[in-house]
Amino acid sequence: MLNLLGEQLLNGIVTGSVYAIVAVGMTMTFGVLRVINFAHGEYFMVGTFASWFVIEKFDLGYPQSVVFAVALTALLAIVVGYFLMRKMVGAPFENGVLATLGVSLILQNLAVALFGGSYKFFNGGYIEPVELFGYGLAQQRILIVIVCVLVFIGLDLMVTYSRMGKSMRAVSQNIECCEIVGIDVQSVVLWTFVIGASLAGLSGVLTAPVNVSVYGGMGELITFKTLPIIIMGGLGNVRGTLIAAMILGIAESFVAGFIGLQFRDSVGFVTLILMLMWRPHGLFSLQSRF
Repeated sequence: MLNLLGEQLLNGIVTGSVYAIVAVGMTMTFGVLRVINFAHGEYFMVGTFASWFVIEKFDLGYPQSVVFAVALTALLAIVVGYFLMRKMVGAPFENGVLATLGVSLILQNLAVALFGGSYKFFNGGYIEPVELFGYGLAQQRILIVIVCVLVFIGLDLMVTYSRMGKSMRAVSQNIECCEIVGIDVQSVVLWTFVIGASLAGLSGVLTAPVNVSVYGGMGELITFKTLPIIIMGGLGNVRGTLIAAMILGIAESFVAGFIGLQFRDSVGFVTLILMLMWRPHGLFSLQSRF
C-alpha cells in the first residue's frame, strides 16, 4: 500500500510540473492583460508538433528538436502577440475571449490540415527507467520536474530583478498609471505573452515522450486543465500557480490510481466548480501577483 501511495505521489508531482509550466504562461498573460487566453493549449500543441516534425522528417535529435520547437512557438507567439494580443490592452473582457477562441480554432484546424487528423507516434525523449527513492521512473519524467523547478526559479529572478520583470509587475497592478509614467504597456504585454506561449511549447515537447501520441486536438484539454489551476492559485499569481498545479496533479494521480483512470480528467473540472463556489479569487491573495 505504501509503495502504491509513493508511486502515485511521484506521478502526481510529475503531472503537476507539466501543468505548472503550461499554466504559468496563462496566468502571466492574465496578470498583465486581464485576458484568459483560450488558445494557450494550442501553443502546447505547436511545440509538440514542431518537435515531432523535425525528428521524423529531418532525423534531428531530441535536444535539437526542443530548441527548434520552442523557437518556432516563440515566433508564432510574436506574430499573434503583435497583431492581436497588443490590441487587447484596455479592450472589453469578451473581446479577448472571442479573439483567443478564434486563434485556437485556426491553429487546431491548421494542424489537422497540415498533418492530418490521425494520431502520430512521438519517437524521441529519454524513456529509459531509473530508480528514484526505490521507485522506477522514466528519465523524461525526472527531466520534467527539474525543468519545472528551473523555470520557476528563473521567472522569480526575472520578475524580481530585471527591468522587464519590474515592468510586468507594474502593469499587472495598474495599466493606466504605467501608461502615464511612460512604460510601454503594449511591449510588456507582447513579451509577457511570448514568454508564456514559449513555456507552453516547452511543456508540450517535454511531455510528448511521456504521452507518446501527437494529434491536432491535444491542446484543447490542456487549456481547460489550466483554468482551474490559475483560478485556484489566484488569477495572475505565479507562485500560487505552482502550488495549485501540484495540488491538481497529485489529486489526479490519486484519483486515477485508487478510483479509476476514467475519472482523472474530471478532477480539474470538479475543482473549478468548487473554487468558484467557495473562493472565486483563489487560494492566494490577488495582491501577490508576480
